[in-house]
Amino acid sequence: MLSPRHFLRRLDLGTLELFELICETGSIARAAERGQIATSALSRRVAELESAVGGSLLERHARGVRPTFLGEQLRHHALNILVEVEQLRTELGEFANGVRGRVRLSASASAVEQFLPADMASFTRAHPDIRIDLRQRSSQDVAADVANRAADLGICGGAEPVGALQARPYRTERLVLVMHPDHPLADRDSLAYAEALDHEQIGMRGSSTVQVHLARAAREARRGLRQRVEVDSLSAMCRMIECRMGIGVMALGAFQALGERRLHGAVLTDPWAVQTLNIYAIDFERLSQPAGRLVSLLLASHAPLA
Repeated sequence: MLSPRHFLRRLDLGTLELFELICETGSIARAAERGQIATSALSRRVAELESAVGGSLLERHARGVRPTFLGEQLRHHALNILVEVEQLRTELGEFANGVRGRVRLSASASAVEQFLPADMASFTRAHPDIRIDLRQRSSQDVAADVANRAADLGICGGAEPVGALQARPYRTERLVLVMHPDHPLADRDSLAYAEALDHEQIGMRGSSTVQVHLARAAREARRGLRQRVEVDSLSAMCRMIECRMGIGVMALGAFQALGERRLHGAVLTDPWAVQTLNIYAIDFERLSQPAGRLVSLLLASHAPLA
């Protein structure tokens, strides 16, 4: 078996790209034409690649070629490598054009729908040379992204276990029960969540801080959650509620942005219905300069709920 260094030196990114073309087109000749290389030269490259990996990568059939099992494994990893190379090319190009930093931010739907757009806009105006890569994730996945270093920072509620991550308060939010104006509870401006347990509900797929609170409240009331549908976004939840599929719980700010004109919201009076969204990091003192600047702006925007 080749040593890691020897194996790396025998791999060629251009050959990996051409091998992917062969797999995509099912033909060495068509791949050579698209790759602007002679068919004989491409065949030699495949032979060299097979020598490096120690096995046959392609098998012939009536209409051309297809990858062997080993070829499929190589193709899977080659695609990942080529995506990373393209990402490297893009980032180097941005650096050459003036972009001097990047922050990977993972955030819950509640943070994305309410507060982050305005805060990110303020940040990019102040720091046009820093790019923010934002991913909307469930609260559980936000914490995992930060812990696994897939994100520099995470923003979500505090109901999910976050292990050894450090936390700073970002914003405070109030939860409301959202319903169609014709719903039996629509004459209420406020109520306890237990009063909603008799009605069909729309839930958020995956683990969200709100879902954790709702499940706990139902258990304490010795009731079950009657969730008819699970969705991936708060805008989808509003659409389902608008179509009378059920009622749902979301933050007041998100409701005002998404459904205030066509739906009714009743403030939940439960103590857990006022909660804090936190910023999470492995170590705030060791953040990159761009990530530290973003944290400074986000912390400056924190204010108690009125």
